[in-house]
Amino acid sequence: MGDYTERKAIRRGRSGAPWRAAALLVGTAATSICMSLTQVAAASSISVFVGYADSARAGGDFPNPWNGAPNITFDGCSPQAACTFDGGAIRIRNDNPASVSVDQVSVHIGGCLYTWSGATYPRSLAPGASLVAAQRASGVAAGCTGPDPSTFDSSDIPNAGTCTNDGIQPTVDVTIDGTTSSYTDSGQVLNSGGIDPGVCSNGDESTQWVTIGSKPCSGETLTLNPPTQTDPVGSTATVLANLTDTCGSPLSDVVVGFKLAAGPNAGVTGQGATNSFGIAAFTYSSLVVGVDSLQAAVTNAVGFTRTSNTATVTWTVEFAPGGGSFVIGNKNAALGSAVYFWGSQWAQHNSLTAGPAPRSFKGFSDQPVTPACGQGWTSDPGNSTPPPDGPLPDFMAVIVTSSARQTGPEISGDTVAIVIVRTDSGYEPNPGHAATGVIVAVMCGSASAVTGGAPQRPQLPSLPTQVRSGTPSGPGGAATATACQVSARGRSPKLPSQACVRKNRL
Repeated sequence: MGDYTERKAIRRGRSGAPWRAAALLVGTAATSICMSLTQVAAASSISVFVGYADSARAGGDFPNPWNGAPNITFDGCSPQAACTFDGGAIRIRNDNPASVSVDQVSVHIGGCLYTWSGATYPRSLAPGASLVAAQRASGVAAGCTGPDPSTFDSSDIPNAGTCTNDGIQPTVDVTIDGTTSSYTDSGQVLNSGGIDPGVCSNGDESTQWVTIGSKPCSGETLTLNPPTQTDPVGSTATVLANLTDTCGSPLSDVVVGFKLAAGPNAGVTGQGATNSFGIAAFTYSSLVVGVDSLQAAVTNAVGFTRTSNTATVTWTVEFAPGGGSFVIGNKNAALGSAVYFWGSQWAQHNSLTAGPAPRSFKGFSDQPVTPACGQGWTSDPGNSTPPPDGPLPDFMAVIVTSSARQTGPEISGDTVAIVIVRTDSGYEPNPGHAATGVIVAVMCGSASAVTGGAPQRPQLPSLPTQVRSGTPSGPGGAATATACQVSARGRSPKLPSQACVRKNRL
């Protein structure tokens, strides 16, 4: 293989590790091209892939997944950091609904034979699992060194330094549950197109996995979809990462990391492995309005990282349906506190810094239609300002006021903060039916307006307060001065049971 010292002495540094946290996998339709299986396994339903692993140059085409990836059983040199790879690799994936046993794997390159067998065989593969067979020891050796696959420098077989295609098409024999099936590597992946690129062009010999019988497809494409979406706070947003080679064929069992790079939930991370369609999904929830920017990334075994496009998620919140807002007193506005925001006893259950509110105020303000921190609000006394018919959103923006004064036929006050309330059931526009909820997040306002004190539940003699399980956690106790992003288009969708999650800030 030419100058081995020059080719193998330098290993490139690693560029990072995949991001962390939980992520969900979903199935979706995908079209695979550049795939031509030359022979179909008779013994069972399996997929056979071939690749080439060259860690001396540490490029982006090093086969991924590799040792340590989900659903991978590895028969080769380990650990990765102690191994220099320069050789072909075979991946056998079990596509059956039941486990199978791999009894042996053999590769023929011209008159040279390599066999993966021994005391660790047969190897059981669960449905969806793969066996990767690679060189078992670190280093290189020119020419045919089989049948022991301690080295498997298959680009040098039969001779090192060959720069004209020798025309040899390797074959792979896979014995599953006692039955052997043969596959032809007509794309010459295992022997690098019948030449020795390391000598001929001093290039990286790595080749990403392709279905045996296909020609190599260099490079990968990682795409996040949808590129934009809008969701109400308290619900969930899902983005899908699609990983393919440049021929469009899906790459399965590759760990994808997700990261919110900017926005109100910046720092949240997720991780998942691609399924057989090359798809991994990331789902998260927010109690903060604003626009999140997300990216995905995959990192192969030699430290090369590929990133996706940037996707955005816009989180919105409603005030009262149809415009206007419900109101609570600032002395009741602690994160986690149960609050009384509508009903005939509003004045008794809401404490304000400026003193008691008029008893005629029931808790709803019709002006402004879309409130903002620092603005005043107004309402008519009694029921002359009709509240919304309902139902209310599951999560709703509510004014926090420090004063409520009546002057003639008008009640007015200030907006020292706006909070997000998880509403309880039972609301009716009749003030005889109290409306309650729990403060779960702060949209805007001063830190002194909304505290992190111990929750205090109002005493409601006519209607006990209802508290749902799985109360969401906000991004933190301190309020921030930020624009309020709102919607007044009706009730938010029902919250899935798993949607209320604590943010994992790293």
